[in-house]
Amino acid sequence: MNAAKFSVNDYVVYKGVGVCRVEAVENKTFDGSSYEDYLKLVPLGSGSSSYFVPVGKASARIRKPMTAEEVNAAIDNSGGREISLTANNKARRSEIDTILKEGDCTHIISLIKTIYLHTEECRSMGKKVLVSDENALRAAESMIYPEFSFVLGIDEKEVAGYIGQRLEGVN
Repeated sequence: MNAAKFSVNDYVVYKGVGVCRVEAVENKTFDGSSYEDYLKLVPLGSGSSSYFVPVGKASARIRKPMTAEEVNAAIDNSGGREISLTANNKARRSEIDTILKEGDCTHIISLIKTIYLHTEECRSMGKKVLVSDENALRAAESMIYPEFSFVLGIDEKEVAGYIGQRLEGVN
């Protein structure tokens, strides 16, 4: 997507940060000599935090938020899928990292579902849950829940329930 398509007050998703509002386009220098146009992004609910993304590199780092239809399609398409995670911790971590780096919401939802079900199974059997699984679950949720919350107009704490209800209707 062309960064010129982003205007002040647009909402965007900034990789690794989440939903932000474009507050301004500013001509700045960070090295003291060369000036460049930057999009000033302010994350939702951050208060005073802001990020500057060079306009020329914005299309690789930011995108428009999904629509409600796209969110629902991602949930629906993840429906019956569970991801088979290996028992080898190092390989498992690599599989999870690959899914998270790809950033495909459908796969991330499937990952969340898989880890959640595995965690519940472990707990019901009195087994310990791997800290790496708990961390992966939090990382996956933090990648999609804020955007889903924003797009669907619901509290972030309601996103898991929304996904669960939608998946029940798909299965």
